[in-house]
Amino acid sequence: MNAQRYLFLLLRYLWLILLILATGLAGAWMWLKNQSPVYASRAVLEVIVDQAQVINITDVNSNRITGLDALNTVVQSLTSNTILLQVAQATGLAEEWAQQSAGGKVTPEMESALAGTVRLKLNVGLRRGTRLIDIVAEDSSPEKAQKLAESLVKVFLANQSQSRTDVTTQANSFLVEEANKLKRKVEESETKLAEYRTKNDAISLDERQNVVEQRLQALSKQVTDANTQSATIQTDLERLKATDVTDVEAMLRISSLAALPEVAPIRTALSAKESEFATLKERYLELHPKYQAALSELTEYRTKLKQAVVQAAETLRQQYQNFADTERKLTQLFKDAKQESLKLGEIAIPYAALQREAKTDQELYQAVLTRLKETNVTSGLEKSSYRYQEEPLYNPLPVRPNKTKSMILAGFASLALGAGLVLLIDTLDSTVRTVDDAEKAFSAPVLAAVPEGKLDGILPGQTVMSEAPDSPQAEAFRNLRASISLLGDEQTRRIFLITSSIPGEGKTFCSQNLAAALAGQNLKTLVIDADLRRPALSAALIPQDERRADNYRGLTDVLSGQCAVAAAIRGTGMANLFLLPSGRRAPNPSELLAQYDLGGLLDGLLKEYDRIVIDTAPVNAVSDALSIAPSVHAVCMVLMYGKTPRRAVTRALSVLQKTGARIAGLVMNRMPANRGASYYYYYYGDSYAEDNVYGNSNKQGKKRRRDKVA
Repeated sequence: MNAQRYLFLLLRYLWLILLILATGLAGAWMWLKNQSPVYASRAVLEVIVDQAQVINITDVNSNRITGLDALNTVVQSLTSNTILLQVAQATGLAEEWAQQSAGGKVTPEMESALAGTVRLKLNVGLRRGTRLIDIVAEDSSPEKAQKLAESLVKVFLANQSQSRTDVTTQANSFLVEEANKLKRKVEESETKLAEYRTKNDAISLDERQNVVEQRLQALSKQVTDANTQSATIQTDLERLKATDVTDVEAMLRISSLAALPEVAPIRTALSAKESEFATLKERYLELHPKYQAALSELTEYRTKLKQAVVQAAETLRQQYQNFADTERKLTQLFKDAKQESLKLGEIAIPYAALQREAKTDQELYQAVLTRLKETNVTSGLEKSSYRYQEEPLYNPLPVRPNKTKSMILAGFASLALGAGLVLLIDTLDSTVRTVDDAEKAFSAPVLAAVPEGKLDGILPGQTVMSEAPDSPQAEAFRNLRASISLLGDEQTRRIFLITSSIPGEGKTFCSQNLAAALAGQNLKTLVIDADLRRPALSAALIPQDERRADNYRGLTDVLSGQCAVAAAIRGTGMANLFLLPSGRRAPNPSELLAQYDLGGLLDGLLKEYDRIVIDTAPVNAVSDALSIAPSVHAVCMVLMYGKTPRRAVTRALSVLQKTGARIAGLVMNRMPANRGASYYYYYYGDSYAEDNVYGNSNKQGKKRRRDKVA
């Protein structure tokens, strides 16, 4: 039933919904006309994870970008201010800003705003479940949109290449400098050895000298190894200085650091966890417990690796210090052995020392050259980690505004607004609009629903029962007559009080036509105008000159004892219908009604009349109806569709019940003759009302159609 109620509610306010819909669509159309078209161009950049190795060199690692965090870092770096300012330079946007500025150039204060302007034109995002980065550029010109997307990719790739080149150049510069120093030292050692050979003859050594020589050789080898390791670590430390400590991937490309026991096992375990997570990611959704557990474990290993790398940097520095200390100790031992050897032979030992020094310098020199070659090869292997998957294209069709979509959304929004406004109006509306609502709100039956309609030709004082017997209004009063005839025994349903909660609800109209309907059943009916303050019934049935005459008598005269009741009653011109008018104006109508024995008066009238209908003042306006209500058999409360507030009817019924009056039910007046107002109460009786014994509806076309069907 609620769904049907809301449907009829929407139908009743359909004009309002259509008005809001038309207004919304018109506003959306005007907005779309004022919008400039926006064009877009898209580029797709692929992040390469695995790179092919053309040769295998120990401790030379490939540059790999793995993990969701690393991919998101790449996405963020694409829209950094540094990149965006270079894009502004490449696309000419910086030049446009410079021309608009007072100084003719982009000042440092303007750079942030310029970068923000470029950022608003770009949309960079990682495609879900892939290593593809979508770069969408938007502009009012399709050419500028294409150029903007293309410039962003080019500037980013150029910056990445330059960054790799700078790190490699720094490492190579250090190695070249060390190689030149060692080369000069080798040349000096060989020169000294040649001069000493020329100046002194070689002397054979005895057995002790052989022992010392062997010891010197062993120490020489240890010093050489220590120097080699120290030089290697020193080279990596130089690379470490040029590397951001928080950049884990760059730190792992330093071979000495990656080979540390604190890093290598964690790195191996992380690779295994990433493989396991990739498998689980294909099998489970993100909210699955196994997926969440694997992701948590993977994040934990990444955190451990990052912490290990940061700690390993300090470990590498400590390791270099240890090697340096070892080298110094070995050098000292070597010097001590040399001193001992010198004691054995001042001639032979210097020559051997020079020989060993030259050999040591040569080996160090060769080690540095080998390292320099490895670094050059590594830089050659470090190819770009990014690849163009889709180049930006020229797109002549605008992506915004989408007129069709915008109009559809505006239509739906307008309909929703209209429906919401209708529901709000219905929520705020405290009046009664349907038979069902009335019965549910007041716990009283609706005896009749009098429809609204034009009653042309009916003069004041005439009734629809006599002048328009075939009208829906007349049929409603017949329904009212039938309803009150079922209230009980004959003796307990003869006197009816017709009242309302507030003025202007049509109680006089209902009283007059109910009395006419009762008279039409050959019941001698008396209608009493008990509204002593505004006697509308008397004014309708009695001409004004008669009401002003001295011999005019009515209910006030009877109550004040100035005439008998029989002398005040008069005919109405309709068979079986008589009127007891209100009479002359009384200064104290409430007191007259309260002090007089109305019950006795009505009992006396019942001896002569079959039915009595009393029209009285509204309950909430004055107390007149409360004085009469206990003396009648039934009270009918009239309320008008869409006007009478519910609280007014509730209060009127409450005070009537306190007097002990018998509430027969409600009469709904002036209900619109459509489904939305009265639902099914009288709608389905239309076919019976068109042709009936009381008259002809003059709808001959419909009558002929029904005859054909019959």
